[in-house]
Amino acid sequence: MYAQLFQPLSIGPREARNRLIFGSHTTNFARQHLLSEQHSDYYASRAEGGVGSIVLEEHIVHPSDQPYEAALLGYLPETPAALARVSARVRAAGALTLVQLNHNGQQGVSDHHQRELWAPSAVPDVATREVPKAMELEDIRAVIAGFALVAQHAARGEADGIELQVADRSLLRQFLSPLTNQRSDAYGGSLENRLRFLQETIEAVAAVLQGRFVLGVRLCVDELAPWAGLTPEQGVEIARRLAETGRVHYLTVTMGSILSTHLFPFHASMHVAPGYTVALAAAVKEAVAIPVFAAGRIMDAEQAEAIIAAGQADGVEMIRPLIADPTLPRLAQEGQAERVRPCLACNQGCQVRGLLNAALSCNVNPDVLHPWPASLSPGSEPPAAGRQSQSQLSPSKTPSLSEAFVVVGAGPAGLEAARTAALRGRRVVIFEREPEPGGAVALAARAPGRTSLRRIIDYLVSECERLGVELRTGITVNANWLLEQRPGAVLVATGAKAGQGLLPIPGHDLPHVLDVRRILQGERVPGPGQRAVVIDETASHGVLSTVELLANEGWQIEIVTEDWYVGRDLVATHDLPAWLGRVLPHGVVMTPHTSAVRIEPGQVVVRERFALAERALPADMVVLGVYEQPDQDLYFALKGRLARLRRAGDCVAPRRIEQAIAEGRQAGFWA
Repeated sequence: MYAQLFQPLSIGPREARNRLIFGSHTTNFARQHLLSEQHSDYYASRAEGGVGSIVLEEHIVHPSDQPYEAALLGYLPETPAALARVSARVRAAGALTLVQLNHNGQQGVSDHHQRELWAPSAVPDVATREVPKAMELEDIRAVIAGFALVAQHAARGEADGIELQVADRSLLRQFLSPLTNQRSDAYGGSLENRLRFLQETIEAVAAVLQGRFVLGVRLCVDELAPWAGLTPEQGVEIARRLAETGRVHYLTVTMGSILSTHLFPFHASMHVAPGYTVALAAAVKEAVAIPVFAAGRIMDAEQAEAIIAAGQADGVEMIRPLIADPTLPRLAQEGQAERVRPCLACNQGCQVRGLLNAALSCNVNPDVLHPWPASLSPGSEPPAAGRQSQSQLSPSKTPSLSEAFVVVGAGPAGLEAARTAALRGRRVVIFEREPEPGGAVALAARAPGRTSLRRIIDYLVSECERLGVELRTGITVNANWLLEQRPGAVLVATGAKAGQGLLPIPGHDLPHVLDVRRILQGERVPGPGQRAVVIDETASHGVLSTVELLANEGWQIEIVTEDWYVGRDLVATHDLPAWLGRVLPHGVVMTPHTSAVRIEPGQVVVRERFALAERALPADMVVLGVYEQPDQDLYFALKGRLARLRRAGDCVAPRRIEQAIAEGRQAGFWA
């Protein structure tokens, strides 16, 4: 099945065992701006999982750049020793170690080092609005020397090579692009001049590496700003010129600019088509004679194999899928691709470069921050018992649950708890009141563009069935019946239920008022009217996906929110620009900094937060996009009456999938 993907690939003076490369990304794992033990564990687990090459988190090359608090400052004298510790573990597991070198230029921030930003020209980044200093010739020479120094540190740290960042947030790209380079000296104007900084950097780095180490380039080939930025034609020409130097050993092809950071390969969400930069990689591959890696939402081994087999690239870069499951290469090669924990491309947990400085995590993989304890190994894996529906089994016909681990609720928390407990040899029985498992995640997967959410439920259900977990759907259990069964332990994972507003909105119980859950379940207010007012209290994906669903059905929608703008939570996941592009053509009206005062038959009365007057919005249907509340009745009915009782997920407090799965994992160890 994988005739190409798992073949060795020569990259300059090294050979990778396969054609998968784990791309560089921010983790916030650094300690004293150096690679930490947490980095070491993180990269080693991906190497042990079978990836061919690993590009470490960017190492900053000069003190004029500190883009985030926990940045790795590659110019520090302690860097080689820190690199050596990580390289040794990655090498022992059979993968190549490459160190990404970067200067963020205008796309950095001055918050952390309290000094001016450096850039080709005084062009501000549209994200921060901070105007940088136009670099003088001595600044250019200092940064080039910084690249050479950190390349030397990589060599002393026993890495297999380095990668120059000329893509996402990159001073080198900013010099290449007319969008950001407005210089009139030898480093600006013509393509030859704009290439000069990058070529001099490559020469300086190559002089240090002396052909004994890999020198790769992560290259933006299309800035998606054709009025001024790099176009595909220019990008391919730049790639050709870099390859002709004989110093560059591979190219990873990306797209995006300061105006489209949501489309960098590590950022694009589930709403963006998989493999969206592959055509660019194919164009570059036709122009060069060195290995080319495709990037941009390459999500699984089958997709990767197809790209390589079609001759569109020599290899592929994966990031988020290998965060979600580091064993993806090994499982695919062993013919067990269906057992890979799927990446949802949700951008929650893995996008950590911001004000909070949170450590990298993953919505579906709790092991990123909460590794499987070394002292616990998976137990026996009994034959699958299969799922049993209400027609097959009811509480009155249930075999004894004595000493079983009983889970009530088959959402992400309950399914992960069941999987973990079963791996440890426990007999596990899950009861789910709905006909199908999945809870709120399965419901959310019905929204436009969010069907990939279903993948984590399908994965967990499949794993539970493989491990013999008894999954009984369409059954509601009560406390008294459960106590009569004398279970060994009970986990309540009953999820959340619809709320009524932070302060209950008067009229929330009128017949033309529905909540997001009911909309996703298919309910609508009957009648000829198609005017809907959505009261958005949460700014969440669920509410805004519901808006898109109704807009696609032809409803005339007005969104009312107390926020300064609609869609606040879509900013962090890089979804807002695309969402606006999908809903605005439907005439969706957005009404920010406005409060819903009360709901009345046929209308919603609102008040602009900075004015006293009320006004009425006509509404044939009102949708409550409000915070949910924990569904905890069963838990409190059992509390104090059962020796081993625990709860997890949204029935503790409604949050993200990440917390539900992490708590489910912990409960599976407790069982």
